[in-house]
Amino acid sequence: MTHSLHREGKLNSLERDYALLVMPARGFNHIGSGPKVRRLMELLYLQGPSNIASSLRRNLYSGVSPEEVLDSVKDGDRVFCVFNDREKLKQTLIRIKEMDEGISIVVSGLVDKVREITDEIGLNPHTINLSLGIHGRTELIPPPDIRQFTTMCGHGMVSPGLVRDVIRRVKTGKINTWEGSLILAGPCTCGIYNPHRSEELLQELTPLYTASRW
Repeated sequence: MTHSLHREGKLNSLERDYALLVMPARGFNHIGSGPKVRRLMELLYLQGPSNIASSLRRNLYSGVSPEEVLDSVKDGDRVFCVFNDREKLKQTLIRIKEMDEGISIVVSGLVDKVREITDEIGLNPHTINLSLGIHGRTELIPPPDIRQFTTMCGHGMVSPGLVRDVIRRVKTGKINTWEGSLILAGPCTCGIYNPHRSEELLQELTPLYTASRW
């Protein structure tokens, strides 16, 4: 799954941003995978992810209960989540390895940091995909400071306009940085937008902007 590879930002920020995907393989092991995926999702909830979603396409902050999400899991369903802490990811992978459900797990993050973790716990990644950056008419894309937010949603559901609006509302005191982060996380129905990282970015960037009070 390459949609989680293109997250941008400073290294010290990306070091606290790890997407984890639970991926049954259609045509191989998706039949009968429902109970296995549910058990893995129960574990993910217990590990305290920054965000999580499954086939309901409603993330952790959408008001849906974990019980409702777990009860909806069926064969072939995938789970998407994100952690804001290296140790949380490491402990989660240790538990997943112990469970040995036979379901593919994809981890996205800074490749050297992810490899450090897998080496520490004795996992040998089957495949490694790398982002090759942005090609084409790059003059049409938003600036890097805005892309730090928009690229956290791999499907492009968080628009640059929404990011700028949230920055303006935080700057003018209408909402705080956490409230702004939850607004930005809302459109990301696959659940890999990291609101904890987003809050840190808003705290860092908002003082650099000017805004009219209207």
